[in-house]
Amino acid sequence: MNEDRKQIVDQRLEELCQAVGSALWEAQGVEQMLAKYYATAFKIPTEASAEEMELEFAKNFSHTAGRLVGLLRDKATSMQPYADRLEQFVTERNWVVHKVRKQDFQSLYSEKAFLDLLIRVKRLEREAFQLIDVFHNLMIEHFVNVGVPREHIDREIENELKRIYGS
Repeated sequence: MNEDRKQIVDQRLEELCQAVGSALWEAQGVEQMLAKYYATAFKIPTEASAEEMELEFAKNFSHTAGRLVGLLRDKATSMQPYADRLEQFVTERNWVVHKVRKQDFQSLYSEKAFLDLLIRVKRLEREAFQLIDVFHNLMIEHFVNVGVPREHIDREIENELKRIYGS
């Protein structure tokens, strides 16, 4: 391989690794949000203490994305509108985690194939980001439906953001 081609492939690999990392970061966010939503909506009694909630969250964080989607599908008919999206998310997440290197490595050598690959990875990242928002809002709805005042939820979210971002 000539030096120019090697440099192009190296740059593409670096860009792909960055995109895969971002997609996986967001995919893990979906897994966390699904675990929290499942635990909150279906496992934790409304009178549970904060410690009991944290224990249940920790137990559910060990589930894979596919397992969480299956648990939600089995528990909630309200998940039906999201079933296809979640199944597609799990398929794409599994491809990135388990197959992208083996199946798509040759894409680094073709500009069109590389761009198609990058688009697919970035599409997963965007979908994951949107699913985090969907399930975050469903969790808030659940808390409101069981009697937690919206103002309290908003304060807790604000406090958590301050804790994370230090402002």
